[in-house]
Parts: sequence; C-alpha cells; structure tokens
Amino acid sequence: MTGSLVAQAALFGDPIAVLPTVFHLLWLRRLTADLSRPLSDATLVSRAEAR
Repeated sequence: MTGSLVAQAALFGDPIAVLPTVFHLLWLRRLTADLSRPLSDATLVSRAEAR
C-alpha cells in the first residue's frame, strides 16, 4: 500500500492521533519514504520490504 502520508494516516483514524505512530514506524524503517525531502502531506509512504 502506497499513498500520501496524511491520506494513509487518515485510513486509521484522526491523522493528528495516528501520525506519531507513522513517524515511529518510519524511524524503525518499517515504513519507507523519501526522506531526502522534508515530510509533508504529499510525502509518499509505503511498507518496507521484509528483511
């Protein structure tokens, strides 16, 4: 599943409540995003490949 950061967070509830978990999963590298640019509501996120 790939989509914008806020749109994907909204699938699980209020983005303000869900985004901290999304950021944590990005930190753990369970989700991936192009972090060479600042995160925004248009940032595309996807599940990381299994290791």
